[in-house]
Amino acid sequence: MVEMVEKDAEFWKAFSRRAVQVLTGLFLMVAVFFLSAGRIDLPRAWFFFGLYAVSLLSNMVIFLKFNPEVIRARSKITREEMKWWDRIFVVLYILLIILMFIVCGLDVGKFQLSSPGMEFLAVGVIMFIAGWLFVAWAMVENKFFETTVRIQKDREHTVVSTGPYAIVRHPGYTGMILFYGCAPFIIGSLYGLIPALLLAFAFVFRTYFEDRMLYEELSGYKEYTKKVRYRLVPFIW
Repeated sequence: MVEMVEKDAEFWKAFSRRAVQVLTGLFLMVAVFFLSAGRIDLPRAWFFFGLYAVSLLSNMVIFLKFNPEVIRARSKITREEMKWWDRIFVVLYILLIILMFIVCGLDVGKFQLSSPGMEFLAVGVIMFIAGWLFVAWAMVENKFFETTVRIQKDREHTVVSTGPYAIVRHPGYTGMILFYGCAPFIIGSLYGLIPALLLAFAFVFRTYFEDRMLYEELSGYKEYTKKVRYRLVPFIW
């Protein structure tokens, strides 16, 4: 009984830690955007950040019910085991997300350089929903979905080949490219597509090296690649 209580206490600490992480990330994105915009009367931006907040809350509810282990796993950052290419990705990931919201803020706020119509917004919402669903599905299916890339020997790491992993080998990254790439569409910034595209290439960079690492080091992954041929996009790569 005592051990069960201790495990529950440990989990809720991890849950709180993860909640603080994602809420801090959301706050920073909002702050960077509106400081760059120099104004707050931007309905499409508020709509995007509202959707983002709802997705974070939904994720917590979904993961608590279907895969609470992923919350514990993603609350930790195992820097000592990070590969050189993963360190590069993390830097690029943070910088490009910040850059994207700076560019979007400057574009639609201070300079008003572009003003795409509602069809642009509709495309963004579709991308957001598709990206969020794919990421959430991948995280529900894969308890090894940590924030950093490593062979998780301490957690008896095995190949996950069900759910979205039967479609592509890295569905979480496919979803994240859509999930973050939708921001310029919804906010209404054509110039924001430039850092969004660079962020997509950063995910491709990480996918290439992670896939090679798994192929060489994770038991059963070679056989898995013969069944699921594509890394991110079916019939393309």
